[in-house]
Amino acid sequence: MKKFPRKFQYPLMVSMVLPSMLLGMPAIMVAKSLPQDASFLNAWLEAIGLIVPSALLLLAVVAPTVRLFVNKVLLEPETN
Repeated sequence: MKKFPRKFQYPLMVSMVLPSMLLGMPAIMVAKSLPQDASFLNAWLEAIGLIVPSALLLLAVVAPTVRLFVNKVLLEPETN
C-alpha cells in the first residue's frame, strides 16, 4: 500500500474525524431523546439536516481563526 507523505497527517486526521463527529453526535442526541415508537433513522436524518450546515459554517469560521491565533500568538516565529 502506498503511504502518504507526513505533511498530510493533519488533513487526513481531520478528513476521518470530522465526518464521524458530524454523523455521530446527532445519532447520540437522537438516541437519548427518541420516544419508544419513533423511527430512529428519520429522526437521525432530520437531526443531521439541522446540525451539519451550522457545524460546517462554524468550522469555516473557527478553523482559520484558531490557526491565525496559534501561528501569531502561541508559536515562535520561523527562523530561516
